[in-house]
Amino acid sequence: MTFGTSAIIIAWLIASVAHSLFARPAVRPSATFSGRADDVDAILTCQADVESLFDDVNRKLFDLQALGARYDIQIAEQWEGFSKRWKQRWREVGARCRFEELSNHGLGAPYDHLAVVYDELEGVQRAYAVLLYNYIDHHASQVDDIRHALETSRKALEKQRAARGAPSRAG
Repeated sequence: MTFGTSAIIIAWLIASVAHSLFARPAVRPSATFSGRADDVDAILTCQADVESLFDDVNRKLFDLQALGARYDIQIAEQWEGFSKRWKQRWREVGARCRFEELSNHGLGAPYDHLAVVYDELEGVQRAYAVLLYNYIDHHASQVDDIRHALETSRKALEKQRAARGAPSRAG
C-alpha cells in the first residue's frame, strides 16, 4: 500500500473518531421507556434493540472482511457510512431506553446489565473500526498481491492447457 493511501486512511480514521467523540446530533426517540420496573414489554424492546445493534456491528465487520483486499477505500467508505447510521441508532436506543438516566436506579439487575452492554457496544464499534483500518493499512495489499498471483498463475495454466488441446474443467 502506498504511503499516500495509508495517510488518507489514517487521517480518515482520526477524523471519524474525533467526529464520533465530539459530534452529538440531536436524538428524538419515537417512544420512550416509562422508567417503571414493571414495564417489562418496553425493557424487552430495549433488549431486542441492543441485540440488533450488537448483531449489526458484528455482521458488518465480517461482511467487510470477507471482501478481502478488493477496493481498500471502498471498504473504509462502507464502514464509515455504516458507522454513522449505527451510531445514530445507538444514540436513539439509548435515549429511548433511558440507559444513562435510569441505570442503577432500582430497575433491577437485568436492566442494569443491559445498560452496561449498551455502553460497551460503543467501544466495541470503535475497536472494530481500528481493526478494520489496521487490516487495510497492513494486510490488504498483501492479500491483493496473493489474489493477483493466483489469478496470474491460473490464467497461465489455463493457457497452457488450451495450447495442448485439453478440455477445460469448470472451477
